[in-house]
Amino acid sequence: MHGAAPDPKVFVPLFQKSASSARSRHPLIGFLRVNRSVLAISATAFAVLAVGIHQLPAQAAAQVLVDQVIGVQSMPVSTAVAQPVDLSRDSFQVSSYTTVQWPVAPSSPVASGFGYRIAPCASCSSYHQGTDFDPGRGTPIAAIADGVVTEVGNPSGGLGVYAIIKHDVDGVTFSSLYGHMELGSLQLAVGQTVTRGQLVGRVGSTGASTGAHLHFGIEDSSGTFIDSLAWLRQYANVPYAPAS
Repeated sequence: MHGAAPDPKVFVPLFQKSASSARSRHPLIGFLRVNRSVLAISATAFAVLAVGIHQLPAQAAAQVLVDQVIGVQSMPVSTAVAQPVDLSRDSFQVSSYTTVQWPVAPSSPVASGFGYRIAPCASCSSYHQGTDFDPGRGTPIAAIADGVVTEVGNPSGGLGVYAIIKHDVDGVTFSSLYGHMELGSLQLAVGQTVTRGQLVGRVGSTGASTGAHLHFGIEDSSGTFIDSLAWLRQYANVPYAPAS
């Protein structure tokens, strides 16, 4: 009948068929509903990846800073090892010095030293102002260093035949005295320039002397006689080598 109510059993299947038909016509809607959780997880992963990519430059800069700090605190082994010394460049060298030698062989016996003594003769001084070497009569006597002759004497005085030479030893003035030389052996004159080792005379016994010997004295810059043996031991730096 036209006025009768629809049969529920008939209505429901028709509605379900209609909805099913709608889903079949729009497959994307069904896909989105089914995969909603998958899409959410993918979106989260994409966001994390984007943030990581954005922060990479900062992390790289931080790593560079760390590397620089480590580099500053590090010291290469090559800089810590002492470098060899260049002796040809760094060693100290004496450009010039005064050469001084003994007037006779340093092994010569010393008959009398410097200072107070018992006078060996009536005319001899009790205060000896030099060193008496006994190398043997006629032994050549050498100038101890370069210098200029300032005084010579003859046999009439206490020193007999003698000579005095003025020297500049490393910038300091000294004078050397050679006494009691053999008569006729003196080789020098006042004002003469002499060189180290030059022959002064020969060992003799002129003047106030009891035997052949060399009276050797040293005066300092003030003209005061000092211990000549100690002076030679301090300044003599080359062997005894008299000129013939």
